Amino acid sequence: MVRLIKEEFHHFEQVIEIMDARGIPYQPLEAGRYAKGLMRAARTHEPATLVDKLIIGAYIEARSCERFAKVAPHLDDELQKFYISLLRSEARHYQDYLTLAETIAGEDIRDRIQTIGEREAELIQAPDSQFRFHSGAPV
Repeated sequence: MVRLIKEEFHHFEQVIEIMDARGIPYQPLEAGRYAKGLMRAARTHEPATLVDKLIIGAYIEARSCERFAKVAPHLDDELQKFYISLLRSEARHYQDYLTLAETIAGEDIRDRIQTIGEREAELIQAPDSQFRFHSGAPV
């Protein structure tokens, strides 16, 4: 898990560097409807909460991978290269999150993956008034 955290933080630092180089100020954002909706699907007792949060993380990583692949061809060379590198990492990360979740659960987690996946599908297909990288269809 520590390796994942380090790699995710490294990606954040890379994004900040690119933004700085392009004169784009960093502005913190609160979680959007998609992320908040997924987190509401998490159970409220440990270790189930951690297992569910890891499954949610896996869905977010997989969705990121999908969206990086769609956006990358439309970017300048520098951003395209960066997005493709992120795409590769996200593809690996979602599997890592699921492996960690199953290890912590100590049992088969397919039912939880499906339950959270059903919630994720509802969220991603529903209209979203705030367009974000992870959001539903724009209103």
